[in-house]
Amino acid sequence: MICRARSFLASLVCAVLAACSSPGAVPSLGPPDMIDQLSNADLSANGGRPTRQQSAERSNVDGYAEKYPGTDTVAKPRQTSHGVTQGRNGFELNFNDAELSDLAKVILKDTLSIPYAYDPAVQGRVTLSTGGAVSREELLSILESTLAMYHGSLIVEGSLYRIVPMTEGNLKAVSSFDYARERESVGPGFGVTIMPLKFVSSATMMRMLESVSARQDGLGVSVDKNLLIIRGTGRERESLLQLASTFDVDWMRGQSAGIYVLKNAAPDDVIKELQQVFQSEGQGKGLVLFQPIVRLNAILVLAQKSKFLDEIESWVARLDRAGGEGEDFYVYRVENGRAKDLAALLMEAFTGSSGGGGGRQAEETQVAPTEIATSMSSQSRGGSSGSNNIGGEREGRASSDKRADANAIASAVTSSLAADTMGISGAGGGRSRGAGVRVTPDERNNKLLIKASGADLRKILSILRRIDQPPLQVLINATLAEVTLNDNLKYGVQFFLQKNGGKGGGLGFTNGSQIEISPSAPGLNFIVGNIASNPRVVLDALATETAVRVVSSPSVVVLHNQTATLQVGDEVPITTRQATSVINPDSPVVNEITFKNTGVILKVTPRINSNGLVTMEIGQEISAVTGATNSETLTPTISQRRISSTIAVQSGQMVVLGGLISEQVDREKKRVPVVSKIPYLGDLIGNTTNGRSRAELVVFLRPTVIHDPQDASNVAEAVRGGMQSMAPRAAAWDNQSDNRKLK
Repeated sequence: MICRARSFLASLVCAVLAACSSPGAVPSLGPPDMIDQLSNADLSANGGRPTRQQSAERSNVDGYAEKYPGTDTVAKPRQTSHGVTQGRNGFELNFNDAELSDLAKVILKDTLSIPYAYDPAVQGRVTLSTGGAVSREELLSILESTLAMYHGSLIVEGSLYRIVPMTEGNLKAVSSFDYARERESVGPGFGVTIMPLKFVSSATMMRMLESVSARQDGLGVSVDKNLLIIRGTGRERESLLQLASTFDVDWMRGQSAGIYVLKNAAPDDVIKELQQVFQSEGQGKGLVLFQPIVRLNAILVLAQKSKFLDEIESWVARLDRAGGEGEDFYVYRVENGRAKDLAALLMEAFTGSSGGGGGRQAEETQVAPTEIATSMSSQSRGGSSGSNNIGGEREGRASSDKRADANAIASAVTSSLAADTMGISGAGGGRSRGAGVRVTPDERNNKLLIKASGADLRKILSILRRIDQPPLQVLINATLAEVTLNDNLKYGVQFFLQKNGGKGGGLGFTNGSQIEISPSAPGLNFIVGNIASNPRVVLDALATETAVRVVSSPSVVVLHNQTATLQVGDEVPITTRQATSVINPDSPVVNEITFKNTGVILKVTPRINSNGLVTMEIGQEISAVTGATNSETLTPTISQRRISSTIAVQSGQMVVLGGLISEQVDREKKRVPVVSKIPYLGDLIGNTTNGRSRAELVVFLRPTVIHDPQDASNVAEAVRGGMQSMAPRAAAWDNQSDNRKLK
């Protein structure tokens, strides 16, 4: 029995090894009779025959092997059910390793019945479970957030929802816009939400939200309408909108305010001391805001609790005390002017003598009255009162006329200060205010060294804060064009333009009461109305009728009350005096030579008032040498065309000056070559043509006031664009002129 079992096991092992071997190798299974028995064995199904019979038939076999081939396929994991279940309180999501396309189909089509389009480029598998009921709106938000994890975006176009990759090209084509008056108005999908702000500026709100925005380009502003523009997915827009609503509140609601007028101290000094007091005590830190009111010499206080106002009032009374009456020195750094001019102005205001700091001559500081008048005019509030403080109500206008002379205003200020001095000096022999004031300019470092008592020093610093202000600038765009007068323009440019404008053209003129022009020389002066933005309209109209040549097109930026000079041309030497010795007849003749500027010369001096009106003193000259110059005597003939005028226009409005017509005699000789060199015969065969040509000089001027760096940037961009556009037009006008000459 044991031997039979061993034989069976050996046969079984051999059969297994034979099944695992390669087809070419035939392993030895034992004796030949055993191999024959195994090959002759019936391995087919029993077909319902009794097992015992099969066992009986094979009872004499020691062992055998059976094989059952499979389908060679890889088994997949069992699919689990996923989808959306709708309950009484909403929808429940349960997805396990589902495709994103299936998630979108179940939510959009099967549950919400929304038509959608799916881009196959958005791929991914997701496991998602809400763990509770969610609303219909939250389903779209969940879908959008899930798509964002796989760089997909949901875009709403009318009633169609598109699922596309989150690329810049797809996001730029967004057509979903919301005007968010309420938080609930934010729609699903990638889009733009516009939020109007009520209490906070849009630029400030953008700076606060940039740190929490998920996108670098997700925020924009409209400064003019105070709008916040949010770009992103529905969830991103809703989050930023809620945060912006938290910040956009009336921070003045419930605030307590107080104004404390100071008698002796300066507002800035008292504010520094008050801040130290309340920050050291701790209770008012962050709850009290101090702001100086320089015009009233007062302090504005904003407090979240009214109890702080009484405490601040007591502290102001303690700190508002005059310093010692002894004289002291103070160094003031001039920011926007010249120390020499300010020193002369202060000494004239306080002592009635010009040229402080060592007796400087009056002619060096003649511009000072204009500067102080400009500063005081821009900050005026009208009228004068009985206050002794300079910078109180007395800083109003000396006249109701906006075009009051600066010297007259300066004289009124000096008289006012003199009246104060007389009122302060009492009968008991008190010292007059300003008697010990001394202001010395440090021109190298542009600083003022002030020696004065405490009371006078506060007055001086108050004046300096008002005078030492950044000056305004004016961009002056000028275009000088020479128009050839023909039969259509024989009466001049103005008559031609008015005639065409009266026939329904696009030209209009204003010679009414709003614009003041005071010419000091004969000539045409008119304002272009409907075409005030660009002189090209007039030049294009003229170029269709005659030859137009742009002589010069400069752009100059000049400070307020300063003269800008632009000169393009030559310096012509002219003999003004000759001298020779009466003792020695052989001595040479000595000539005194001066140089005369010729060419295109433009001088403009603008003055700006508080309403944006620009008053310009204009000097325009075009000159050239016309006659032959004697090299020995240097006495050339110079022709000049000059305009001198004073104009007042609004910033950005264009004014046109013209009417200077010049006439030139042209003489042309035509001769036959070779024959023309023969005396008398050449003149008989040749031809001489005499003609006259008339041309008018037209000047376009457009001043633009520059208030801040943003205006300066806009002006630079406009100048750059104007230069690029004027070049091809000038070439076209020249070509038209050449064609007319050929005809």
